[in-house]
Amino acid sequence: MYRKHGTGQIRDVVGSFLKKIEGGAAKKGSAVIEAWRSVAGEKAKEHTLPVSLKKGTLVVAVENSVWLYKLTLEKEILLKKFNEKYEGRKKAEKIRFRVGVIEDQLF
Repeated sequence: MYRKHGTGQIRDVVGSFLKKIEGGAAKKGSAVIEAWRSVAGEKAKEHTLPVSLKKGTLVVAVENSVWLYKLTLEKEILLKKFNEKYEGRKKAEKIRFRVGVIEDQLF
C-alpha cells in the first residue's frame, strides 16, 4: 500500500542526509585548498591544484612536468607544512603529484 505521507518523510530524511554529506565534502575541500595554497608558495599555487585527500594521500594536479619535478624534490617539506596548516581530522601521509588540468574543481 502506498502512503504519500511516509514517502515525504523518507524524501526529507534522505535530502537532509545528502546535504550534510555534500556540506562536509565542501568544507574538507576548501580546507585542503586553503592549506595547500598557504604552503605551496606564490608561483606554485598558480600552477597546482589539490585534487583529493583520500586514504592518507594528498593528490595534487600540476600544470606540466617541470612543476611535477620541482615539487617532487620538495615533497617531504611540503607534506610537513601542509599537515601543520590543514585543520582536518586525518592528516596526509604522502603527496602524489600528477600532471593534469588546473581548474577550480575539487573533490
